Amino acid sequence: MLEVLDSIFLQPLMHLYSLVFAALPGGLGVGWRLVLFSVLINLVLMPVYHQMELHSRKTNAAKAAVAREVARLKQHFRGRERYFYIRTVYRQHGYRPLAAVLGSADLFVQILVFATVFRFLSELGALQGVPFGPIPDLSQPDRLLWGANLLPLLMTGINALSVLTYVENRAKRVQGWALAVLFLVLLYASPSGLVLYWTTNNLFSLIRNLLYRVSGQGVDARFVRSFERIASQH
Repeated sequence: MLEVLDSIFLQPLMHLYSLVFAALPGGLGVGWRLVLFSVLINLVLMPVYHQMELHSRKTNAAKAAVAREVARLKQHFRGRERYFYIRTVYRQHGYRPLAAVLGSADLFVQILVFATVFRFLSELGALQGVPFGPIPDLSQPDRLLWGANLLPLLMTGINALSVLTYVENRAKRVQGWALAVLFLVLLYASPSGLVLYWTTNNLFSLIRNLLYRVSGQGVDARFVRSFERIASQH
């Protein structure tokens, strides 16, 4: 099963990452190529994020409608009668409680991208012995904060701020912050090149979320519409 998943998901993405990274101008240096690589991957995934956002809104609307109906039913019915009425409400709205909890496409995409990028950059020989700004070696932890690693802390701070600016639901905000802390634990001792990628990734997400708050509409949606207009002209 693991070999099948590796062939279907991991290997094609790893090959795509290799092509994208190799196509970036060598004169930029490995550090700036990593930054640009992170931006390009986010741009490629924008249509996916847009579709997930639309699905999330639809699911949340159905969940809210179901919650209102269920609350009303609980006031008037008991026992098996209540149970069957609630099941009917679920069917009417196409709502499945277990799928709503376990079937998060957003979480699946995050895990898939994290796993493949982690693997790709961990095996990237171009990082070996290469400095970037104050970082002496992109293949090693940065040790910039009196022996402690600065980039993972910066990455986590940007991630936490991104959650604060975008997520309004308190429970989901706490979940987002917990995920940011998990990323800190997982990546703290990782090569600084890998953490540089995720720091850029989180900064991209923060800028996208801030633009969303300012404009009142998703940057992903505008990007997708622009892409569709360009495609229709050819």
